[in-house]
Amino acid sequence: MKTKLFKIRNKETGEFSKGGTWRYGIWTKGGKTWTNIGHVKNHLNQFLIDYRNNHERYPYHNAEIVEVEVDYDDCFAYDVNILVEEIEDKNKVKEKKAEELHKKWKEERERKLLEELKKKYPNG
Repeated sequence: MKTKLFKIRNKETGEFSKGGTWRYGIWTKGGKTWTNIGHVKNHLNQFLIDYRNNHERYPYHNAEIVEVEVDYDDCFAYDVNILVEEIEDKNKVKEKKAEELHKKWKEERERKLLEELKKKYPNG
């Protein structure tokens, strides 16, 4: 199953448009990927509307449309559960660390309280 994807690339920097109608900083390494040329046209039309009276701020003077053809049948794929299990394992490690930190904090708090009580009741 082949699919075409579209990006807008700055010919000078090689960076891609992140879409939207941002006035500054629209170029990034990854940018946005549009799933059809109609969406790209809508995006460009919005810029024409927004910058009709301020043409020097139009960001696409030196840009090009990049068509990327992806064949999903020819792509490496693996089961989602592999990634989910990895996430779960990392979450378990984080939870264990958080529990250990909380246990340490609680013990230190109790020891401090014990010292305060010993000072308050030295014969008790």
